[in-house]
Amino acid sequence: MPSVQDSLSSISASVGTSGKARNEPADVRLIQRLFNLITPKPASPLVEDGKSGPLLVQRISDYQVSRLKVAKPDGVIDPAGRTFNSLLEDARKAIPGPQVQSPEPVKVPVPAVPDKQALVTQVTCDGGVTLTDADFKNAAAQLGNGIPVNLIKAFATVESGGRSGFGPAKMPVIAFEGHIFRKYTQQKYDKTYPFLSYPYLEKAGPQWRANNKDQATAWRTLADAFKLAPEAALMSASYGMFQIMGFNFAACGYKNVFDMVTAMKLNAGQQLMAFVGFCRKSPALVKAMKNKDYVGMASNYNGKDYGDYDKRIQKAFEALERKK
Repeated sequence: MPSVQDSLSSISASVGTSGKARNEPADVRLIQRLFNLITPKPASPLVEDGKSGPLLVQRISDYQVSRLKVAKPDGVIDPAGRTFNSLLEDARKAIPGPQVQSPEPVKVPVPAVPDKQALVTQVTCDGGVTLTDADFKNAAAQLGNGIPVNLIKAFATVESGGRSGFGPAKMPVIAFEGHIFRKYTQQKYDKTYPFLSYPYLEKAGPQWRANNKDQATAWRTLADAFKLAPEAALMSASYGMFQIMGFNFAACGYKNVFDMVTAMKLNAGQQLMAFVGFCRKSPALVKAMKNKDYVGMASNYNGKDYGDYDKRIQKAFEALERKK
């Protein structure tokens, strides 16, 4: 029978960043397996499910930076490419000796819980901070229902200016909502941390403005909340080009908010995918977009207290249409 080393041979197509790689399931499983073979104990193993997600792309990018000293990693592994050859060599070295291939996946010891604080302190952007017209057209095609490309662009314009979902430090644009943190922590920190946990009195009130006066302050605020209650903190901020709240992680297609934030930090393409996922989970929102019902769009996307959101979406859309 062939050895484990023999089974770690090649991939048929590229693996990694969505839109840049083909991500055939068998190839993705092999790359996941290779990374698990070299995974140090403090890090989390990848699920060998044949699906290329943000965690795998980040692992590839981190490997390209730390092992191959690539200045601008692309998060893609090509067949017979430098990243694949290096990863294959490292994985084979990690195998202690001749082994019999097992039909079961290689067992990776359950690691210690990693330092998740890196989620709010470490830059992991792969450089893809803007979207192309093709990206927006693809998103419109996924939503279907004749939804115009410029309507998706209008949401991006209203939420983040439409230029980028990233700030100058290559971290996603965020806004921390103290009343949401209060909700998910059962008012536990109202007295001890009133600047992080406070009741909702008005939209963008004084404390909100203080916490979000600039992106450096917003991320420091989120980091402070994260130290108290990591999951609640991440669910209490909005992220990226479309400013989707963390508590919407499931609607966007993520199994938890940690995975969602990992994806939001990676690139604008991931932020767009989250927007598409969120819209698809809301038939009322898609219907409003189809019918150009701006009030329906505002209430379904931004909640009951949407202010003049409907007028801003309409204005942004009509301005984009005039440029055709």
